[in-house]
Formats: sequence, C-alpha cells, structure tokens
Amino acid sequence: MQMVLKCADIGHLAAPPRTHRRWAFQLEEEFFRQGDKERACGMPVSPLMDRSTQGGMTRSQLGFFSIVGIPLFKAMVDLFEDAKPMLDGVLANYAHWENNTDLADLP
Repeated sequence: MQMVLKCADIGHLAAPPRTHRRWAFQLEEEFFRQGDKERACGMPVSPLMDRSTQGGMTRSQLGFFSIVGIPLFKAMVDLFEDAKPMLDGVLANYAHWENNTDLADLP
C-alpha cells in the first residue's frame, strides 16, 4: 500500500512531458521558497533549495528518476502489470530530461 501511495505522490513523473515539466518547475519554486525562509531565519539553506545557486531541483531530475522514480514504478509493474503505461510514461520523461538538459534552465 505504501508503494502505491508513493507512486501517486510522485505520479507527475508518469504524466505527459509538458505536464511533468510544469510540476517539476512548480516543485522547484516551492523548494526555493523554503530555502528563502531558511535564509531569512538565519538557518543554512537545505540542498536543492537555494535559488542563488545554479540549477536546483530541476538539475537533479535524472538522478531522482534513476534512484527513486524508475525503480519504484518498475516494482509497481512487477506487482500490477496494468501499471505498465505509467512506467512507460516515467521512462519517456526520463529520456526527455536526458535528451534536453537545457530544459533545466527554462520554467
């Protein structure tokens, strides 16, 4: 059950590329706002949450897909064959980030 909930939580990885990118950039902005609040409170800014550094969460998409997304959705397909279209979407978005690393600079 926890795996199904996690897949739902990061389900944008399986969405059409345009929708997935929109989610990724919105999440990055949320991360940056947290980093802004950390800085304002005099705290160290958490990794991937510092808008003053080059990149951010969108720069880490390939790693997130490789370490979390792809293995999770593969495990889901191992249990539920009908989840294969979701894995296909995840793999398509991974390929999209891999082939278009310059998109990490575009909102």
